Amino acid sequence: MKKGVNVLKQTGRIVALMACTMGCFANTNDDMATMQMDARRQAAAVSHDRIETLKVLSEQNQSEHKTLIDTLMADAKSGLPDKQRAQAAFGAMLFVSFSMPESLLFALADEAATYHIPLVVNGLVDGDFKKTIDTFARLSANAKKQSLTFQGISIDPVWFQQFHIESVPALVVTTRPEACEAQKVCANQLFDVVYGNAHVKKGLELIATRGDAAPKLAQKILEKGHV
Repeated sequence: MKKGVNVLKQTGRIVALMACTMGCFANTNDDMATMQMDARRQAAAVSHDRIETLKVLSEQNQSEHKTLIDTLMADAKSGLPDKQRAQAAFGAMLFVSFSMPESLLFALADEAATYHIPLVVNGLVDGDFKKTIDTFARLSANAKKQSLTFQGISIDPVWFQQFHIESVPALVVTTRPEACEAQKVCANQLFDVVYGNAHVKKGLELIATRGDAAPKLAQKILEKGHV
């Protein structure tokens, strides 16, 4: 008799468990259906115009940061963190850092843009692709609010090594010897450099009057606004 009672009790527990399980599945299915209906309602509530606006804003954001993104993507594809495939250096370039005071960075970047002088940074922010993009996006947005130009960023540790740049800001003006191959880093390339927070124009004038390697090129940039 005791065995029979135990069997009945166990059977009762199994039936109860099955009933609960079936009920739980039913409740879950109902919840899923409700969530799906809510999702469809929310999607329908977003107007076509709003979707198009968000799309345009996204495209504008990507366009504004295209130069830096393209540079970072090229570095990632090359698989060379030290960028041994760096472009040949010619003309003027302004070496800066994202860690510089914003006001100084923006003032120099805006003035450099008037002479079509690119900004050069040594590497990624904390070695991180996303942090670099986020930092550039933040700085670009802040500069835009002040109606200042902040663009033309190049990440090039090879140029930092080539011109022995150990502190920033630094303005370099250089010419390439005819013997140097195109698109390759040229060894022992002569250059003039001005360190400090002086105006870009002031740096160019200093190189134009006192430079040893590229005074004529610096004068040309001053007169024409580009190389």
